[in-house]
Amino acid sequence: MLTMQGTIEKAALLETGTDMLVESIVAGKGEISSEEVEAATTRARGTVNMAMGMLGLKTPEGEIEAYSKTRSILGTVQQLFSDGDWFVGFLVMLFSVIVPVMKMTLLLVGDKAAAVGRAVSKWAMADVFVVAIFVAYLAGNASEDVGGLLNLKASLEWGFYCFLGYCLFSVASAQLTARRP
Repeated sequence: MLTMQGTIEKAALLETGTDMLVESIVAGKGEISSEEVEAATTRARGTVNMAMGMLGLKTPEGEIEAYSKTRSILGTVQQLFSDGDWFVGFLVMLFSVIVPVMKMTLLLVGDKAAAVGRAVSKWAMADVFVVAIFVAYLAGNASEDVGGLLNLKASLEWGFYCFLGYCLFSVASAQLTARRP
């Protein structure tokens, strides 16, 4: 349904690491005046930059993949069960898989089953689940622009579109069967 990927720019990682190393070197000097802190920082940064240059780390390019996770409904349910969250896993399975499949089957069978399908539809959480996934997608892409060390990117997988199609079909069929005499 949803894939979240996080990458770190090698140059940003190197800069952050350099800053941390320089700060730890200067902090090891103990209590010193602000002028001595500035001079120690300049010397430490020069030494660290020289060492990185000798190691070929002066101008790294590209990204490092720091996080990648693809989630589906069934994968999430399986993870919940394996983590011991049986009740939550059962509820997600019931409202996101069992009830929608049962409702779709009843709507496809015919008019008598449609009445049962309408009664069951009150218990379906499919549309809410689609919105929740889409919000997670938007949140993942919004954090891409925050300018931090980790860049997150979300992408919707084909399962999301299948699930969205089901929700639209479900709502449309419920509307059409409700209008019949």
